[in-house]
Amino acid sequence: MTYILLQHYWWFLISLLGALLVFLLFVQGGQSLLFTIGKTELQQKMLLNSTGRKWEFTFTTLVTFGGAFFASFPLFYSTSFGGAYWVWMLILACFVLQAVSYEYQSKKGNLLGKKTYQVFLLLNGILGPILLGTAVGTFFSGAEFIVNKGQLTDVAMPVISTWANPWHGLEAAFVFWNVCLGLAVFFLARIQA
Repeated sequence: MTYILLQHYWWFLISLLGALLVFLLFVQGGQSLLFTIGKTELQQKMLLNSTGRKWEFTFTTLVTFGGAFFASFPLFYSTSFGGAYWVWMLILACFVLQAVSYEYQSKKGNLLGKKTYQVFLLLNGILGPILLGTAVGTFFSGAEFIVNKGQLTDVAMPVISTWANPWHGLEAAFVFWNVCLGLAVFFLARIQA
């Protein structure tokens, strides 16, 4: 196997995982329609039951997508994912809210009440795809991130990647084309739902 063949293999695998992730975002699309389609409590329960059994696939695919990038292209991973650090942290927070909401909204005696967890699901349904599309947009538009391989020989601080501004990747959420891709992913998720 040649190096270029391995690169093509990994890009194919990452593209396949990315496409699968976008397909599975119908769960978030359904959550964003929770109060629109679900007029009654029974309709909301049916919508949550149809999407609730699949949320783990979306989260697992997201983690596998990131892991495949790390395994195949560690420098690309460190600059691309590191370049949108806070956006990726917000995405993970949205997915954690989703997991907690599905788990505890139906429990008796839950602290926050069923409606609060449904609002968390709505937030995940809206913010999750928009932020995910915004973060992926940085793959194309770049980020305020500097890579200096020469730093690797510095014994005191062998860090090759540094931030160019104090926002640590949050500025990616304010780049017009990144947000456009995020909105495209959001509307695609809603159509799939």
